[in-house]
Amino acid sequence: MFRTLSTVLAAAALTAGSALAADIRVQIAPESTDIAFELKATMHTVHGTANLERAEFVIDTATGSVSGEAVVSAASADTGNKKRDKKMHSSVLLSDSHPKIVFRAHRYEGEIDAAGPSEITLVGVMEILGVEHPLTVPVEVNTTDGTARASFTVPYVEWGLEDPSTFVLRVGKEVPVTVAARITVVPDAVAP
Repeated sequence: MFRTLSTVLAAAALTAGSALAADIRVQIAPESTDIAFELKATMHTVHGTANLERAEFVIDTATGSVSGEAVVSAASADTGNKKRDKKMHSSVLLSDSHPKIVFRAHRYEGEIDAAGPSEITLVGVMEILGVEHPLTVPVEVNTTDGTARASFTVPYVEWGLEDPSTFVLRVGKEVPVTVAARITVVPDAVAP
């Protein structure tokens, strides 16, 4: 999702000097998005994935503001271990009562190189368990191949989610997340 947004921002930078409108609408296809997370635990690291449900952003290239959201299915979070996943959904993510995790971008910082790789930062909020938390996401963008990569950390315990540690099993208090995706710029959003 964030990789995709970065690609859109790159497209915005490429068109900023032309006679195109300042607003560019970007849609991100769930099937082209990979979301991976990990959690350090006693003597091993748990690796998991989650699915993007939908994502669309509108980028104002004149002001740097971004609106829109990316919605991730909390229920899709999977670590490959049924017992562990059952506890994750029932005690930590509370997937039945809070089925969505949402990232809302408000603005971006940095400049996009129209001729190659660059780095920007998305500034916004992540809503999890119905509560919004500020989040900044560094994004690597490559305008040459239309790709981007975002990595950020979710301090889930600090944000009020349950710590699944037990007397014997200790787990980390933060979850590193990596997102990779491609974007589609909606043609009718770009007007002369």
